Amino acid sequence: MNKQQIIRILSNHRHAHCFYLAKPLTLNAITKLIESSLPPHHATESLKSCVYENLLELQAQGEVLIGMGNQFCMAPPTVVTEDKTNSTGILFKGDRAYLKLAHQGLETKQPYDRTILHPKFQKFGWLEARLKNCQIRLLTVSDSVTQLPNPDYPKHSRLFGSEWLENPFCILQRTGSVQLYTPELGEGQWDRWQPTTQHQLVDRSLLRLPSGEYLWFEEAQMYELTPDEACLAMFWLDRQMGYPIPLAWDKTPGRLNLQKTSLHSTYAQWLWRLSEPDENQPRIRRFQPCHHPFVCEALARLGCELV
Repeated sequence: MNKQQIIRILSNHRHAHCFYLAKPLTLNAITKLIESSLPPHHATESLKSCVYENLLELQAQGEVLIGMGNQFCMAPPTVVTEDKTNSTGILFKGDRAYLKLAHQGLETKQPYDRTILHPKFQKFGWLEARLKNCQIRLLTVSDSVTQLPNPDYPKHSRLFGSEWLENPFCILQRTGSVQLYTPELGEGQWDRWQPTTQHQLVDRSLLRLPSGEYLWFEEAQMYELTPDEACLAMFWLDRQMGYPIPLAWDKTPGRLNLQKTSLHSTYAQWLWRLSEPDENQPRIRRFQPCHHPFVCEALARLGCELV
């Protein structure tokens, strides 16, 4: 099983009446589809966790979107270029159902499965117009970091309609514990999740269930959040309590350690595009010196502390 297999499954799963849209699949459904393609002796109990880890990495790369209820679908088709003056080799991300259209629209004369595109012309305006006709976005990673979202708690207008109607503490008494995000109890972000009880909850608490869903507790009601909303809430809680996330930053080689740290998908995609993975660790990123100021500004915007 590899990431390309997951991409194929999600890109081929379409809405019956809106074929231009990729349809979400649950983690369980994706795991079962992959398991059905493997010989019986290859199916293992660890397959589901392996699929989940690959989905998280694909989200960071801008390939996959994660929604509520552990549902996953391909991200909208997007072509990314370094800036408006450098379009010789550009990258396609997201829904592969549009990849052939991107090649045709840009007249690449390449095999239709290639995701690094070499368009016939490099002018940004021409690229933008051609891709727009194919319903594909064109983005530049050199856009200002001011477009990145700020850490924040979920607003009431967003929470309305996402109420969690069952008490997870009653349901999970035997199957697992509910975890509370508590900044002062752990140095790294993933270490800040601690088992909790219903009596320990205070207003504006962020919870995580063993199945991966995030809940927000406010005014005696629980609401389900998307992973992106939960990420922004985590960094907001860090800031409110005065415990910023420390990230290992080795400035000389430009190496940033993002292991055990979850980022909002917009931040992750932006950082991944500006960097290369360090050896066999995709969540340790290497940045060129020209990108260092942008990286520091973006992470300061999140409230991280580079150490």
